[in-house]
Amino acid sequence: MDALRSDQPSALRPQPMHLEGEVLEVGEGATCSIQTASGVLRARRALSCLVWPEIGDRVLVTQGLHDETFLIAILERRAAGPLRLVLPGETRVEVAEGAGLSLRVEGPLALGSRSRLSAESPEVSLRAARLTLVGGRLTLIAREALAALRSSRLIGDLVEATAERLNLSLDQSRRRVRDLDQVHAGTVEIRAEQVTRLSSETLLADARRLVKIDGEQIHLG
Repeated sequence: MDALRSDQPSALRPQPMHLEGEVLEVGEGATCSIQTASGVLRARRALSCLVWPEIGDRVLVTQGLHDETFLIAILERRAAGPLRLVLPGETRVEVAEGAGLSLRVEGPLALGSRSRLSAESPEVSLRAARLTLVGGRLTLIAREALAALRSSRLIGDLVEATAERLNLSLDQSRRRVRDLDQVHAGTVEIRAEQVTRLSSETLLADARRLVKIDGEQIHLG
C-alpha cells in the first residue's frame, strides 16, 4: 500500500465516535439496526461483544476511523428473557497454568452438543443426590470398576455380560426367575455348609454314565 501523501484528502476519521442507541432489528450475523441521536445506523457485532443483542436493548456503538460501525457493548436490557452468549466460531477457553475454573449456578445447568460431548481428565468426580443416565447405547471400558451401592436395581429387556472371570461375595442372595433358568457349564459345583434343598413338582436327574449319592443317611420316599 502506498503511503498517504499530504496532497491527498484523507478519509480517516480523526478519532472514533461513540454513540448510545436502541436496537430496532437484529439480522443475520448479528448485524443490527440501531436508533441513535445521529439517525438509524447499521452496526456489526464486535468480536469481543459476546452477548447476543435483542430488540429494545440499550447499546453502545462506535464508528471507527474508516466509518465502520460496530456494536461494542450491551448496556441495558429492559425486556425479560435469558441472556445469550454467542461465540462467532470455533472457540477454546483456556485457564493459565496452575489455575482452576469453577462454574456454579443457582438454577439448572444444561450442556448440549449436536455432534459429540467429551470430557478428558486424569480424574473425574460426579456427586449428585440423584443421577439419571439415558442413552441408546452405553459402553463402559475400564481396567477396574468398583461400585459401593446400598441398594441397586437393574431393569432391562436384555442384559448381556461377558467376562473371563466373575467373583461375587454376598451375605445373602435371592433370585427369582419367572420362566426358564438355564445354565450351561463344563463343571457345576454347589457347596453348602449346612443344608442344600431342591424342591419342585417334578425333579429329574439324568447322567450318561454315573449317578452317585453319598451320605451317612439316605432317605428316599
